[in-house]
Amino acid sequence: MHIHPPKVINRGLALLSLLAIFASLTVAQSAIPASRQGDRVAVITIEGPIDAMTARSVNRRIAQAENGGFDAMVFELNTPGGGLGAVLDITASIKGSSITNTIAWVNHDAYSGGAIIALACREIVSSSPAAMGDAFIIVPPTFQDAYKTGRTTLRALTPDERTKALPVLLADVTDSARRHGYDEYLVQAIVVDGIELWLVEDPDTGARYAINFNEYLLLFDEDPLRGKPMLAGATGGVSTAPESVERPEPNSDGSSSDGFTPPDYDPSKDFQPASDTLGDIEQEFSNPERIGELAFDVATNRPEFSASDTGKYRMVAYVSDGTAAIVMREGQMQELGFSSGVINTDEELMTFMGAKEMIRQGESWSESLVRLLTNPFARGLFIVVFLVAMFIEMIAPGFGFGGTVALIALGLLIAPAAILGFAGWWEVVAIGAGIILLMLEAFVLPGFGVFGVLGLISLFGGLLGTFIPAGGSFAAPSTQQDLLTGATTMLLSLVTAGVVMWLILKNMKSIPILDRLMLSGATGVSADPSGHSLLSVIAPHADDIARVGDRGMTTTPLRPSGQADIEGELMTVYAGIGYIEPGTAVRVTSVQPMRIEVEPDNQGSKVDDAREEQG
Repeated sequence: MHIHPPKVINRGLALLSLLAIFASLTVAQSAIPASRQGDRVAVITIEGPIDAMTARSVNRRIAQAENGGFDAMVFELNTPGGGLGAVLDITASIKGSSITNTIAWVNHDAYSGGAIIALACREIVSSSPAAMGDAFIIVPPTFQDAYKTGRTTLRALTPDERTKALPVLLADVTDSARRHGYDEYLVQAIVVDGIELWLVEDPDTGARYAINFNEYLLLFDEDPLRGKPMLAGATGGVSTAPESVERPEPNSDGSSSDGFTPPDYDPSKDFQPASDTLGDIEQEFSNPERIGELAFDVATNRPEFSASDTGKYRMVAYVSDGTAAIVMREGQMQELGFSSGVINTDEELMTFMGAKEMIRQGESWSESLVRLLTNPFARGLFIVVFLVAMFIEMIAPGFGFGGTVALIALGLLIAPAAILGFAGWWEVVAIGAGIILLMLEAFVLPGFGVFGVLGLISLFGGLLGTFIPAGGSFAAPSTQQDLLTGATTMLLSLVTAGVVMWLILKNMKSIPILDRLMLSGATGVSADPSGHSLLSVIAPHADDIARVGDRGMTTTPLRPSGQADIEGELMTVYAGIGYIEPGTAVRVTSVQPMRIEVEPDNQGSKVDDAREEQG
C-alpha cells in the first residue's frame, strides 16, 4: 500500500475546495436570468408624493444612468402616489429608456402612482413588509361644487372625467402588463373598483389567470364560488357583480348546451375590460379620435376562453369582491405573479441581480429646493410678500426697498414654476402687463379706474396660470385640481396681504424700520413726519390734508412719487408731469383720494427763503 505524504493530501484538498467554490459561483451566476443580471446598477429612489418635480428629477437620473454606461436600473419606491400627469411621464421614460433591465423595488409602499410606476418596470421585488396597489383616481371638487356646497374633500371622478382620464391610465397599465407578463385583469383591478376576480390555473402548464364573472361561467359548470376574498375589499363596500345568471336549458338528451357565451364578451378586441362596469371605457378605446392616444404596441397574452375550455382549469382562489381597488401585501404580490421575491437590503439586491457595482441616485439639492419653492404654502408666502412690498413701494418715495423685495418675491414665484413647465411666456407677459398697468394707475393717472382693474385681472390671471402645467386641458381633473389649489392659495394670500397692509397703516409710527424707509431722503426738514406723510396716501378726503394752491418744497426726488414739505406738513405727493428734483419749490395742482399732485412752482420762492423772510 502506498501512503500519500500529508502535504500532498493538503494540496489536493485545497484544490478541491477552490474547485467547489468556483463551481458554486458559476452555478449562482448561471441561476440569474440574463434579462435580470447587471454588472453596474443604478438605484433611482422615488420617495414621498409624486409631482412634476419628481418626474423631472427621475427623467434626469434615467438619462444620467444611460449616459453613465449602467446596464440596469432599480426604482426604489416608497410613495403614496401623486399627480397622474407626473406618474405617466415617469412610466413613459422607463418604457422608452435604452436600459431595458428595469426593476421596481417596493420598499416599503407603492400606492396609487407608485404602483403604476412599479408596473412599468420589467420586474418587481419588494421588502417585507410592503404594500402595492390602490391607484383609484380621486380629485378635489370642481369649482362649481366647491362654490355651491362649500365641500373641499376629495371625490371620485364624474362620468365625463372618467371617460377622459381613466382610459389613458388603463391603457398604460395594460401596456405594462403585456410588456412584462403581469395579469391584465389584475392591473385593471388596481386602478378601478367594481372588478370581481377569481384566480385559476392550467394544470398542464401551471399558468395562472385572473378571470371575471363571465369567464367563470365559461370555465365552470356552476355559479361562482365566493366567500372571503384573498384581497380585502372596502369596509362597507358593495360589490357590483351579479350573484348568479340563468344558464341555457339542457339539450333533449340531458347534456349541457354547447357554445354558451355570456353577453358582450369579445376576446378579439384590443382592450379586454375586466368587468362589465367598464363598458363606457371600452367604447373610448374604439373612439377614432383617441386611437392614437390609446393604441397598444404589444398584443394581449391572455387566452381566448370558450365553452370548450370547461373543466380544463383548476380553481385557485377568490381574489377580489370588487368593492375597492385592490392592495397586495408582499406575499400576495408573489402569489399573484407580480413580485419575484423579497429584498430587504442593498446587499441582497446586488446578489439578486449579480451586480458588481451599485450606485444610488437621489434628488439633487437644487431639485429639492425647487420642490420647496413650488410648495403651495411657499408660493402663498411669496404672493403675500410681493403684494405687501408693492404696496410699500407705492406709498414710499422713489424706487427702493419695497420694489427690490417685490421683484425678488416675483422671481421666486416665476422661476421655479418656469423650470417645471408651469410658467410659460403668456404668464410672464400677463404678470408684467399687470404690474405696468397698476403702476400707470398709481403713478400717472388719478384715482382707481380702468387701468387698475385691468392690471389686477392681468396680474392675478398670470399668477394663477403659474399653477397649471403648460398645455394642460382645463377639462382634465388634474388641471382642475391645480386650478383649485392655485385659486385657494391666491385667495388666502390676498386676505393675508390685506391684513398685513392694514396693520402697517395702523402701526406705522411704531415700526421704526418702515418709518425710516418712508422718510428716506427727507433730511434737514422742519416738518413733522408723523402727521400726514402716510395719511396723504390713504385719506378718503385728501383735501383735509392739502388744498389746491398750497406751496412747499420736495424733500425727495419725485419719479413720480416722493415726499414734500407742504405748508409745514411732510406728505407723499406725485409729480403731475416728469421728474422733479429734491429741493424744488412745488405747488399743489390736484387733490384726490389717495393722490396729491404737485408741479414745480416757478413763480414762487423756496420754502426756506420764505421762512427766513418771515423770521
